[in-house]
Amino acid sequence: MKKSPGIRQVLALCALTALTITAGAVRAAEPVKVKLGDLAQALNSIASNVMIQQGFDKKHGIAVEYSTYPTLDGLFTAIRGKQVDVGFGGWTAFAQFRSKGFPVTMFYPVGRGVSLDIIAPKGSTFKSLADLKGKKVGSYAGAAGTATVLFRVLTSRYYGYDPAKTNDMQYAGPGLLPSLVEKNEIAAALLFDPLAAKAIASGPFRSVVNLADVYKEKVGDDFLWIGVATNDDYIAQQPAALSGFVRAWIESVAYVRTHPEVFEPTAKALGLDAAGTKILRDRVLADYATTWNDATIKSLSTFAKMANEVMGGGFLDDVPAAAFTTRFNPR
Repeated sequence: MKKSPGIRQVLALCALTALTITAGAVRAAEPVKVKLGDLAQALNSIASNVMIQQGFDKKHGIAVEYSTYPTLDGLFTAIRGKQVDVGFGGWTAFAQFRSKGFPVTMFYPVGRGVSLDIIAPKGSTFKSLADLKGKKVGSYAGAAGTATVLFRVLTSRYYGYDPAKTNDMQYAGPGLLPSLVEKNEIAAALLFDPLAAKAIASGPFRSVVNLADVYKEKVGDDFLWIGVATNDDYIAQQPAALSGFVRAWIESVAYVRTHPEVFEPTAKALGLDAAGTKILRDRVLADYATTWNDATIKSLSTFAKMANEVMGGGFLDDVPAAAFTTRFNPR
């Protein structure tokens, strides 16, 4: 006769089963690593660091690893080459990558361009983009960056000149541009925050115009500047992580809006006083974009057409549908 298992054997078996189930549950609950790439000195770092420090990433099943690149070219190479899983950048660059066969897709908006300013010396007489015709203007965004393209679209369509065609566009790192203006090597510079806010608040500079404001005035639409993108492989392998990233980003932005103290480290590093910190905070909060739907994506075609006319054939000849998705929006 087969001997029945004793009570100790039964208890041991139950314990082993429980351990196995628990271990499986722990493994299932481990957050998915998300490598996030950004441009050095970009203010996306504020919400990105909040996401990590406040644990919003872990809350939504991901573990964000935030890294920065000193140039846009470096960042874009990392995004195209899948060195990062997701990365910030101008939407026109992402659309251009997709049109050229790179499997890059933007899945959420980040910034509207409120922090894109043309800065010039305080004593300059420039009052509008019209006054910069024939002047050397520097841009941090490179020849094909969204901010540079926006500047060229506005000057070409509404002010009668294209600085790139007259060799008046200069390109340099964002940290170098203010010194080039001070040395009179260029007349003005296209900058983004925090450097634009610092220049306006505490440096010997002033804002000639804000490009997003000019676009709104001339076109009638809000401009969309920055988004976050990923690649086809990551979409196929980790769709839940991308949904988690969007939720975590939305919570992080909401936290930044209600906790002014998160700006203090950045303000201190920039040497901003209380007034300068307020300028920075107001601009950042106004810049956040969290509306992302089919209508938003459709509106991008307006700027794409204008950019193609200015930049010429080969630049946004079309905007592939696969360049954008709302799939990871909160449902």
